[in-house]
Amino acid sequence: MSSSFGQRLKSARIMAGLSMDALVAKMGHLISKQAVSKYENGIMLPDSRTLLALADALSVKPDYFFAQRQILIDEINFRKKAAASRKSIASLEERIKDELERYLELESLFPQSIPLHNTMNFGAIRNLDDIEAAALQLRDEWGVGKEGPIASVVDLLEEHDIKVIEIGAPSGIDGMSGKAGEVSFIILDKNAPSDRKRLTALHEFAHLFLSFDPAHEPRAQEKLCHSFGAAFLMPRDVLVRELGANRSDISFAELKALKEQYGISMQAILYRARQQGIISQYVYERLMKQMSAFGWRKEEPGEYPVKEKPQRFDQLLHRAISEEFISISKASFLANKPIERIRLERILGDAPAHS
Repeated sequence: MSSSFGQRLKSARIMAGLSMDALVAKMGHLISKQAVSKYENGIMLPDSRTLLALADALSVKPDYFFAQRQILIDEINFRKKAAASRKSIASLEERIKDELERYLELESLFPQSIPLHNTMNFGAIRNLDDIEAAALQLRDEWGVGKEGPIASVVDLLEEHDIKVIEIGAPSGIDGMSGKAGEVSFIILDKNAPSDRKRLTALHEFAHLFLSFDPAHEPRAQEKLCHSFGAAFLMPRDVLVRELGANRSDISFAELKALKEQYGISMQAILYRARQQGIISQYVYERLMKQMSAFGWRKEEPGEYPVKEKPQRFDQLLHRAISEEFISISKASFLANKPIERIRLERILGDAPAHS
């Protein structure tokens, strides 16, 4: 038990982004660094007063330290900027483990379904034509048609057994995905606009399920994953139908209208139009410079009307409470929310995604 407690304590400390010294300071020097080291190495266990202080300092419930399920992440992919430190990445990985552990514990209460995405086989991706074909194949596989707008990308992913989790990601992290055994997961920044979440989610799907020609460098693979997301949201035939086969200019009013209809950013539409030869490199660069001048590279006008957020965890949580599989107290632990918030959600029917 002490060894298991020690592992959980270390995970919580890394998840909080704290060194042993910082944890001791945050606890008002109630314990020493040596004591923290002994706890983490399974040499001794804290008393009840210290346990509560540790939980408070690390922003976890006391139950967290005694949870038995521990998952191993087999692979993890993330796009990071230079600003993302090793410490922030380590913290993020522990947060993802914690989210997945609670998700899988909740899911284990219900009969297992057959993963629907396992039937797909895209073949090796060599170029943009392969990307276009893979995007259409996925649309066909998932029964969403070859042309219409996709109402909710997150709903589609969750329907096909992919765990989608929203967290407040560090500013240096653009997207994240990975596998833990047979479990595939995608991490989204809960503070990102819906159009960005949609493209990020599909980009990460491509990382998980597409196989690339070994000749492609990682940067080339990133561009192909981005192109896959854009092609899924707005297939080539749809793009040509909406914009025409050849344009010398595109108005921002057109781009905004298409963004609001298809849920893909104005910048992504422009990039796709250049990629497909609808506009020249010169026109693309000119329009992008104008967007920069307007400050639209960071925040575009227009908003996709469907709010993209994961729903499945909360649906399972409230079903488990209703069917008396778990108590409100256990639900509070699994969702990492106060008991009163869980009760309020059940009264008001307003269950925001867990975080």
